[in-house]
Amino acid sequence: MKYAALTLNALAVALLGWGLVGVYTLLNQRAPQARVPLVELKALPARAVTDRQQVAVTLDAIGRINDRMRTLAPVAERPLVALPALGTPGAVGPTMPLRTVTMLVQQGNEFVAVIDDQLVRQGARLAGGGRVVKIERDQVVVREASGRQTLSVPVDRLRVGTLRSLGAPDATTARQQFDAPSPLRGDAP
Repeated sequence: MKYAALTLNALAVALLGWGLVGVYTLLNQRAPQARVPLVELKALPARAVTDRQQVAVTLDAIGRINDRMRTLAPVAERPLVALPALGTPGAVGPTMPLRTVTMLVQQGNEFVAVIDDQLVRQGARLAGGGRVVKIERDQVVVREASGRQTLSVPVDRLRVGTLRSLGAPDATTARQQFDAPSPLRGDAP
């Protein structure tokens, strides 16, 4: 019995030693040394070199534009709540020429008008690119590049013998309707 216990103890020590050697080899494993093959790269083609240079120049220009935009137009910390309507003071966008109707005359079934010192009929072109769309008894509709203008003459407030209004130096009042999109929304015309 004594020899059996001694044999079992020797077997346990041998197993413990074998386990410790296994753990030691697992912890201290070294990767096999492999030689890295030498690879020589060919020089880039001339087209690729010029493309790289153009990309670098373009990215540099974009960076300069971004820097300039930050310094020229400082952005407020709070976003805008509303934008001014097109055609009003402070609005960014297209404007229409200021036109004046000085006379409206009926000739037979049609009307003629004097707009900006130019005698016009329906369909006539105006200086600055407008076209007369419609002439009526008290108003003229002009199609502009950026929208539509309705020039009206307040007939009820005119003095007899003149086309001057009692309250204003000239008799024309204009109502403008813009067709062009606002450039702040990113729409293209």
